Amino acid sequence: MLVPSQLSPSPLVKSSAPCWSISRQLLSPQPQARQESTQLYMSSMERTRTTKKTTITKEYTETKAEEEKKKEEQWRVVLHNDEVHTFNYVIRSLCKVIGTLDRKAAFEICVQTHGIGKATITKTWKKQAEQFCLGLQRQGLTVSIAPDEDFQGGHSGGGL
Repeated sequence: MLVPSQLSPSPLVKSSAPCWSISRQLLSPQPQARQESTQLYMSSMERTRTTKKTTITKEYTETKAEEEKKKEEQWRVVLHNDEVHTFNYVIRSLCKVIGTLDRKAAFEICVQTHGIGKATITKTWKKQAEQFCLGLQRQGLTVSIAPDEDFQGGHSGGGL
């Protein structure tokens, strides 16, 4: 800490009394509050920029997609007869790929396929029918899909 005896008079001030500029700050028992001001800086572009409000109007016309207008088309998964696979293998494959089929329904499909040459396994939407078809083809079975409107008659497929 500096004491007044260690301070020298300020050479810039020309007066008869020495100026103790530092001693007032160091020796004053009460701290003086410093006033600091923070100024925000705005560029000239920000000062001159004006806010413009624009209104965007969108025309709303009610249109329904063609898919919504017509009902989703049903597709049939058709099993074709082959002389390679046994009934048990076909029944296991059908139950494995199409989880909703039980062994009794799979057996009926096998009998119908063996007698007529083809049988409808299930009717569903197109994407699901494609997945069933690919799964059964991976099992080695001869399977196809066709739109339900192409069939005339019952479960076996009639006109196909």
